[in-house]
Amino acid sequence: MHIATVRRRRQRRASRPCAPIEFATVDEAGAKALLKSWWDRVWGEGDLTALDDLLTNPYIRHTQAGTEVITPAAYKQKLVQYQRILHKAVTTIDDEVVVDDKIWTRATSRGLNMETGELSVFTWMTIHRIEGNRLAEAWVSAMVGVDWERG
Repeated sequence: MHIATVRRRRQRRASRPCAPIEFATVDEAGAKALLKSWWDRVWGEGDLTALDDLLTNPYIRHTQAGTEVITPAAYKQKLVQYQRILHKAVTTIDDEVVVDDKIWTRATSRGLNMETGELSVFTWMTIHRIEGNRLAEAWVSAMVGVDWERG
């Protein structure tokens, strides 16, 4: 689904008469388990087939490069390239909070940069929206080379 389609749908919803806002809620333990699968299976094991179990179709990503609406199949192709820089990563969840249908995470990943043979370190600040026990939308900031340890 193209981002313009998503925006049109949001505009139509916004023009409807206002109703009380109700937020979906997710089970905290289930949300944390879902995100742990994301870090362990996709980044740690490099199992891109896990995206079929973990993501909605389409999946919406917001990054410093902009917003994209992407299918799990297309996202797999992108992740192949990213995993060359952060291969077989071990991710530590530094902070994690579940609010309504979102899980907010600060995490640190350490893996092998296949191009240089050196250790790669990424610190992540993410918000994932969960829909039907799957990751539906993500706001992601990845900081390369940043290692915030709890002090």
